Amino acid sequence: MTELEQAQAAYDSAVAERAAADKIVNDAAKKVIAAKRRLEEAKREAAAKVPVDRNARQLSGGGPVTADHREIDPASGQQKGYIVLRPDERAKGFVRPFRDAYRHLKCGKITTMSRDIAETYARDPEFYTGTFCTTCRGHFPVGADGEFTWYEMDGAEGPKVGT
Repeated sequence: MTELEQAQAAYDSAVAERAAADKIVNDAAKKVIAAKRRLEEAKREAAAKVPVDRNARQLSGGGPVTADHREIDPASGQQKGYIVLRPDERAKGFVRPFRDAYRHLKCGKITTMSRDIAETYARDPEFYTGTFCTTCRGHFPVGADGEFTWYEMDGAEGPKVGT
């Protein structure tokens, strides 16, 4: 065998080994993804068995719920404050995946929310009756007949917000 043939054979062997290693890695990655999905679903099922204490409330960012929290800021269209479940209540587990962005079906634009509001939705999907659109600058209904869908991390359209 010539030196060129030996080099070609060594290269071909390395390529075959790499292909075999890639297959092992890809198979393992698929197993990890499937196991993660099963774990997340098991966590959601366990969290669903723990009743939500809707009295465990505070304003987003911390602080007590105030009587004027629903006052609308004319400049932004948002409320003075938004009620969320307290951290200890959210720590009991999420019954839905954590999502922090949604699309308004009327205008098609995406709005993101603070972590504590997103965690409140994940812990108790029916906690809110409406949410805010940053483009339309107003509050609109959520739920099965609502105006918003979750914007998934992969860019896909998710289920209705509040369901």
